[in-house]
Amino acid sequence: MSGKGGIAVIGVIPQYPKHSKNNIYARVRMPPVGIVSVMSQFCQDKRFDSVYAIDENNYVGPVDNMGLPDHCFLQSLKPAGVALFYGGMSNSIPRLFSVAKQYKRFGAVTIAGGSHVDALPAEALRSGVDIVVHGEGEVTMKEILDIIIKDGVVCFDPDELRGVKGISLLGRDGSFIFTGKREPIARLDDLQDVDLTLIKHLARRWSAIPVNRGRGCNYNCEFCVVNKQYGRFKSLSVERAMRQVIKYSDLGYKSFFFTDDNFAQDVEEAILLSRMIGDYKRRFNKKIGLMVQVRTEVAENDRLIAAMKYAGVHTLAIGYESPINEELKAMRKGVTVEKLVSRSRKLADSFYLHGMFIFGYPSFHDSKFKSSLPLEKRARMYKRFFKKARIDTVQMLNAVPLPGSLLRTRLEAEGRVLPLETVGWDKYDGLWLCYDARPEGLDQNSLEEFPKVLMKSRYQGNFISRNVNYGNWMNWAYYATIGFPVQFGVFYMRRFFHNLAEQRSIRRLMSENERALGIKVKKRNIFHEPLVRSWGDIRRKWRNLAVKTYAGGIVRDWYREYRKSPHPEKVAVYFSKSRKTSAS
Repeated sequence: MSGKGGIAVIGVIPQYPKHSKNNIYARVRMPPVGIVSVMSQFCQDKRFDSVYAIDENNYVGPVDNMGLPDHCFLQSLKPAGVALFYGGMSNSIPRLFSVAKQYKRFGAVTIAGGSHVDALPAEALRSGVDIVVHGEGEVTMKEILDIIIKDGVVCFDPDELRGVKGISLLGRDGSFIFTGKREPIARLDDLQDVDLTLIKHLARRWSAIPVNRGRGCNYNCEFCVVNKQYGRFKSLSVERAMRQVIKYSDLGYKSFFFTDDNFAQDVEEAILLSRMIGDYKRRFNKKIGLMVQVRTEVAENDRLIAAMKYAGVHTLAIGYESPINEELKAMRKGVTVEKLVSRSRKLADSFYLHGMFIFGYPSFHDSKFKSSLPLEKRARMYKRFFKKARIDTVQMLNAVPLPGSLLRTRLEAEGRVLPLETVGWDKYDGLWLCYDARPEGLDQNSLEEFPKVLMKSRYQGNFISRNVNYGNWMNWAYYATIGFPVQFGVFYMRRFFHNLAEQRSIRRLMSENERALGIKVKKRNIFHEPLVRSWGDIRRKWRNLAVKTYAGGIVRDWYREYRKSPHPEKVAVYFSKSRKTSAS
């Protein structure tokens, strides 16, 4: 199929299911970078009349009778000969398959990539996808296009694609074809910059601009698929990453989110990039705020902390996962609860902390590390950990056995992954339990509900808070009146005495050699610094109250969606039938 003057290529980021929209991550308007990076490699190719993408989660335009983006309308505007799909989120896979089938009916060649289809290519090829691209798709996609486009027309012959490494497809006879593993891209700097302006029909501006400087991870957590899909960490040069920040800053964006799984995987480059961003902000008077994902190990490097503060990093998103050492060992996190707490408390002095957690991590028959604690006691440990680690905001989910993860492999080996007829892919968002917890002696419904109860307690409080102090109006009234001077006084006195003790400690620790050499420790104003820090404490209080008020509404909707769902009864029926089958 060809459009006027050439071929149109559309990229589709499928919409989340309705219940996932109540998840905080679905509320954040920020596109996945992968599919846009792939399209950015050929968007200037003169063979194409149009190369654009739509994010169905941030879309304005005609909709169909289900309230979903109307692809018939989009196709009538720019008939696409090739349709690309983002298949990285398991909960949006049903929507991906539905739209892919639609584009096949239009006559387009459908191509999908991302961690889910990467792990389960045969499923995608049976569900409307012509070609599955494994791993990194930038180079692979250009090779595919060179083969299927002939004289301005898209001609799909699966046998002609057998020489393209890193793809799966069905042959003419319907047989499954995997062309072999492709070597990873050696230099990310050889790729074109990601062009987010390829995404059209935006309902609203992005909440934050995603900057993907690095790929892969040097850790190997059991529940994660990043290491398996991309291997060890590699990254763009800091100059190329800086170019992305400058481009979207000039377009008026002030919030940036570095999507690397660990911003500080290469510490020296992270420091260099942070300093470059800080210099740019000051030179051009730019107000830029950054959020990055890190591990708590960054607390061990004061140079890195100082550089990130200089750059304007305000929030660290940290995957703490659990406050139970046995679970951390089972996950292969490589850290202890004690380390998490001490590091987190230090980081809280400089940044807001967003903690991500998995409640009730599964164990297995052969697990060396198991937690035998009752769910109620685990929940209390989470609450205590939040307070001790000084975490500002939390995200609590059930363990999700993502396709391609070692966690899923182990659950499947014990026959514990619930069938898709009972728990479909749309439930793979952490809100629902997708595996059988009974072999661990746990109640299925209780394990599924506890994360929601913890979130409800964190953001809505007890019965009185939810009904009498609705919307935290009492807190707001207190902070806006007598609360401000009272709290400021308390914070100031606490900071003053802490600063005084710290000054004495520094003087005491100076060695005789340092004194003899005339080295002087820079004295800090014991009155001014507590004043500045106390104002920071007040801002933190107000900021966290605003987040709590907003998140309270999200959690309320989240909990309501769970409560009215027939999912628990559906799982109970499945278990009942399984028992009867086993008994017979």
